[in-house]
Amino acid sequence: MSAETAKIQETLAASASKGALVEKIVFAGIPILFSCVVYLMNSLSTANSEIIQLKAKIAVVVNADNKAIPPQGTTIDMAQIREHLSEQIAKVEKEAALSRAAMTLDRERSMAAVDKNRMEMAADAAQARAAIRLEMANGFAAFDRRVSILEQRGK
Repeated sequence: MSAETAKIQETLAASASKGALVEKIVFAGIPILFSCVVYLMNSLSTANSEIIQLKAKIAVVVNADNKAIPPQGTTIDMAQIREHLSEQIAKVEKEAALSRAAMTLDRERSMAAVDKNRMEMAADAAQARAAIRLEMANGFAAFDRRVSILEQRGK
């Protein structure tokens, strides 16, 4: 009987350790997700300041009605400013998309790990319940045999 109790305690201890593993994974994932959000916000802030600077440069080239101011120098400078602005916007949009994708991937991996551990814990619990039921059935069968032997001796 003590071996059976030890086995049940071992099964319960394994389930508890898996719960602790899930907790560690969740607490490890939260700082990663937080740092991704901070990085994304920092990138967006940098992009915003660059866009503001480029708008200020364009304001020199375009009047309030969006009409081109006659160039005092060359039109090549205006084209270079527009090209630089387009490149910066594309770069920022690409970085933001990559950051969002990385955050989504990290979140999906974290959720998959949590789901996997939850399923393993449920399977272990079901296995432990089945083992307990089997032990109970064997105990009842042994008890019934002893009762029938005692009944036969009593007759």
